[in-house]
Amino acid sequence: MTLEPLLDASPAIQFHVFTVVPAALIGGAMLLARKGTYVHRIAGRVWIMLMVLTALSTFLIHEIDLFYGFSPIHLLSVLTLFGAAMVVWSARRRDFARHRRVVKSLYFGGIGIAGLFTFLPDRIMHEVVFGPAEATAATAVSPATAAASPAVQIAQAAPIWVWPLLVALIALGISRMRDRDMPLWRLMLLPVLLVASSLLTALVGGLSSTSLAALAGAMALGATAGWWSLRHAAVTRLPDNRIRVKGEVVSLIAILAIFASRFVAGAMAAIAPQLMTRPGMAELFVALPVFCAAVMAARALAQAGFNPLIAMRQPRTAKTGC
Repeated sequence: MTLEPLLDASPAIQFHVFTVVPAALIGGAMLLARKGTYVHRIAGRVWIMLMVLTALSTFLIHEIDLFYGFSPIHLLSVLTLFGAAMVVWSARRRDFARHRRVVKSLYFGGIGIAGLFTFLPDRIMHEVVFGPAEATAATAVSPATAAASPAVQIAQAAPIWVWPLLVALIALGISRMRDRDMPLWRLMLLPVLLVASSLLTALVGGLSSTSLAALAGAMALGATAGWWSLRHAAVTRLPDNRIRVKGEVVSLIAILAIFASRFVAGAMAAIAPQLMTRPGMAELFVALPVFCAAVMAARALAQAGFNPLIAMRQPRTAKTGC
């Protein structure tokens, strides 16, 4: 680990890191600490200010130049600014349920998911954590592509449909943040698709014994976490086999985590394949999508009324004599 790449970076990047690191620390502490206190309100104002500055600073960073200096990653900055406004709006309206959902979405999406992209090969945080990229064998690429940084090569090489897919996934996750009534089959459709695609992607790529163990462990751990998160939730069934589902942010986080993990894994395999040979790296990219998909599947089952972590107790009827 070395700070030299960060110290040599542009002022915009240094300012971005200077705001996002304390935002990550303060936001994490706020999620764990008691809510509604004076300290929470002051910390919340500081955190929102840092998040806004973090998002605005990204518009001065143009490492990946795909469209007039910008890239699809800047979409997360726009969503961060929108989320910050929603946090303030919901707090002023004292809509604390919405406030909690938006704060979690902003933290895990604006910091957690976006942070994964900063560890792509040839990005500054990748060099800070892993050191300078090792020299790799030359490949048959055009001079223009060879002159570009690996991060730009990754963005340019990604299929064009990847970016509309990212926008659609973000919209899908946001749509699940509101209360809604839906048929039971629609509740289960997305989790089933995510579990199937995650397992299929892992199995098609070939699994070692350690990767297979990581997959099984991630499936079990994700299902347990999903059921545990809804252990106190009430099941509301409606006529015509419909379910009333409360808004939540877990879906948005899980969807973006699956997308980011696959994108980063593909980029690392293409640009820096030596990183994938490090102990635990391949197992991580197998386990993370499966874990997220299992969390969503277990939560959908719990919302439908199946949660093995809840002891099902039948009400007792008092016996009366004649």
